[in-house]
Amino acid sequence: MRMIVRSVQWFEERRLLERTPFIGRLSPGYMEKARYNLTTMSILFRIGEDSEAREALGVPEWYLPSQWVVITGYYAMYMAALSSLAMINYRSKNHTATVVAMETFFVKKELLEGRYLDMLENVQLEKGKIEQLEIVKERREIAQYSVTKDTTMELATKTRSDAYDFVNRIDVLLGEIGDAVL
Repeated sequence: MRMIVRSVQWFEERRLLERTPFIGRLSPGYMEKARYNLTTMSILFRIGEDSEAREALGVPEWYLPSQWVVITGYYAMYMAALSSLAMINYRSKNHTATVVAMETFFVKKELLEGRYLDMLENVQLEKGKIEQLEIVKERREIAQYSVTKDTTMELATKTRSDAYDFVNRIDVLLGEIGDAVL
């Protein structure tokens, strides 16, 4: 099990993670952004592997979209994570705070006051999905800041698969949280 270096309280004290009344209303908007990012990622992925698409769009042969596949895949996952936190009235302003909050509130099923406990009673987000978010963040940083072409299609392919898996799982989580509220 990965150790949490910082706690939710640490991020709250620095206002990087906040309880925010009514932010739950924004949860669908975060998921919409996640889906848009998945679409962008898929378009970029196709440009990387489909010579007819490249030709139709006038994409130069030297252009490799792999890094942007990784980056948009990461942001699809991140927006989905923000959506799940919004459902429990949390707003995150920091990527690390988001991962810590996801692990605390969903993986560990830590008790929350009142209705949050009821919402989370039957919800358990697989630890592997949260680790995917962290792993893909590292991939995104490698892809974005590396000047070599080591950001291969293999990395883009893995990220694409992880991003769809993660966003789809968060969709299920949101349904479970929503059912608990009703």
